[in-house]
Amino acid sequence: MRSGRLSVLARWTAAAVALVVVARVGYGAEPPAEGKRISPWFVYKNEQSIERLRPVADLIDSISVCGDAPATFVAECHALGMQVYKLVGGKPEAFDTEAHRQATIADYVRLCEGRGYDGIDLDFEGFDASLRDAYGTLMRDASRELHRRGKKLSICVSYMMSTRRTAEASRMGEFYDPAVIADTCDVVRVMCYDMYSLSGGAVGPVSTQPWAKDAMKYWMQHVPRERLVMGLPAYSGDFELAVNGAEKRVYSDPAPDVPEGTAVQRVWLPYEQVNSYLYQDADAHMHVYYASDAASTRAHLETAERLGITCIGFWHFEAVTPEMWDVVRTWHANGLADDAASWWLVFP
Repeated sequence: MRSGRLSVLARWTAAAVALVVVARVGYGAEPPAEGKRISPWFVYKNEQSIERLRPVADLIDSISVCGDAPATFVAECHALGMQVYKLVGGKPEAFDTEAHRQATIADYVRLCEGRGYDGIDLDFEGFDASLRDAYGTLMRDASRELHRRGKKLSICVSYMMSTRRTAEASRMGEFYDPAVIADTCDVVRVMCYDMYSLSGGAVGPVSTQPWAKDAMKYWMQHVPRERLVMGLPAYSGDFELAVNGAEKRVYSDPAPDVPEGTAVQRVWLPYEQVNSYLYQDADAHMHVYYASDAASTRAHLETAERLGITCIGFWHFEAVTPEMWDVVRTWHANGLADDAASWWLVFP
């Protein structure tokens, strides 16, 4: 009887170990990603911008520039081995008629040829689904004109495609046509952030591991993964839990900056893979602070490994902390050791 019991126990143990092993490598996981790249958004400020890039230039494949960067900056980035895209957005009047669309595309061409940009990064967000066809035509025409000149077309796509919490979110999500994006865009930057906001009617993390994973898996159905950028947050969200409470984006500070002596409780959210902090402000209002830090970044990079995503980015470059860069360097060079006990709960 003892031998029989041990045999049954051994079989159950072996089965449990097998389940854990399958879960830890990721059910349906892709082969290890090769040629990993980092392509952040970059806010240009002044002639010192290039100095901010130099310490991590060996990691960066390309940047998408927000701001009025001169040709000299673009040339300096090229000398460091980076491609440079110009981030552009605007109102529907940029593409709602043929005349507006052609004028907009002419501006894109002038930017690329005049300042040396390698391409244009489209960032039109939150428009109604009624503009879907007009936006698709902009992508087709811009792609054709840019490709004729050896330039590229990139696009930023929001989380609305994979999370539709409201009817408004659904309408905005339908603004993107994945088939047209796949046909026209060389780079697709999936913005895996802005998950929760007071304006959206909810309090919660900037991003979570399961939600960002779902967003990437959605886009992998439509766009080859080698063209995808997993866009990660480099900012945190601070919510005041009060009537008409405020919400604040906090850059470069992965924990709340509070007066000395303030009681702060940190709570790791194992499903979300995010650190949260609870504290009271000077008016005795409770705050919950959802951090984007090295730990949450690591969780997202582990997702990238399991999905075979080779390129990640940040909104935005300057807000990435040294600790976050350390995790990125490890991912970029050797991959991340699979030592997170909670992964079997959240993947796939």
